Amino acid sequence: MKNKKGRFYCVAGVLYLLAILFVMNDAWLYQTPIVKVTKVVTIVEGKSKSTRGTEETKYKQSLYGKIINGKDKGKEVRIANEYTTTEMADQKYHKGDRVFYKGSSIIGVKRDTMLVVMLGFLALLLLGIAGRQGGLTIITAMMNILIFVIGFWTADDTSEILSVCSRLILFFAVVTLVGLNGIHRKTFAALLTTLCVLLMIMGIFDLVMQHMEELDYSTMEYLGSIDNPDEIFHAEILLSGLGAIMDVAVAISVALSEIVEQKPEVKFVELFRSGREIGYDIMGTMINVLLFVFGCGLIPTCLIRMNNEVRFVTIVKLHIPCELCRFFVESIGIVLAIPVSIFITAVMMKLSVKKREKRC
Repeated sequence: MKNKKGRFYCVAGVLYLLAILFVMNDAWLYQTPIVKVTKVVTIVEGKSKSTRGTEETKYKQSLYGKIINGKDKGKEVRIANEYTTTEMADQKYHKGDRVFYKGSSIIGVKRDTMLVVMLGFLALLLLGIAGRQGGLTIITAMMNILIFVIGFWTADDTSEILSVCSRLILFFAVVTLVGLNGIHRKTFAALLTTLCVLLMIMGIFDLVMQHMEELDYSTMEYLGSIDNPDEIFHAEILLSGLGAIMDVAVAISVALSEIVEQKPEVKFVELFRSGREIGYDIMGTMINVLLFVFGCGLIPTCLIRMNNEVRFVTIVKLHIPCELCRFFVESIGIVLAIPVSIFITAVMMKLSVKKREKRC
């Protein structure tokens, strides 16, 4: 058994290295010319003032390199580049960089090697630490990405975004829960809990909005190009809390299933208490995870506005009400997932025990 695992990890490691070597030499797959930078000469051009009046240093680079693909392969080129200390609107390049070249300027950096290095390292970590479960995690993540791409690719009418996301959520939940946990009663309990909680939080949100002022969607991105911000916000709520709700549902359903398996005569009240204690342990952590996820996305918004002398209280009141609302709704979903998951799992597992007793 150990020899098989060792051989498997060796093969995985070799494939990882081969994948890195492949993407380091895959320039022939691209139609856009790629230049490998072989020499960089950087000089200070002077000082300049930014839009906010702060002083920053300007640099001028002369990049020398060789085209490594296409009809001009092997041709040596010289590219001029300028950047500032902050690199807000430009970029500094280094020897060894591979850049996309068009006309006489750089249009982007080839980053697929770094992407493969990071993804491959993540895959090896998952396989090395979690084994089979890590492999299932990789497969389900790839399937969910495929579902997401196909779902939006085939969506002809973008005005029906809410119905599209509703269907996607069903597929996401089924693929994730069944793929990671198999076809068991506890899986169906977690799936049913997830769907019920999503329906409950969306119902609560709609009920509250009917008796309060509508949200100000003017701070949503790309508002000028969409006609249905309300439906888009509903779709964001559905998608953003799916993972956290599923996590709570799975943790409780798996634990209660094990309790029933080990002690079939356990009473519903005891199951409820056990599930409640498990819920208490994970509830605070999951809510804080949501807070950190939403908060990190707001850092650029807050910093840019605060640098323009907009008070933090004003930012909270005028610019991030949608984020706060999404956080509150998903937090309610996490809390509701605890009793709902306990009830559904307890009922399903106790019914299965009774069926077994009748057969005996």
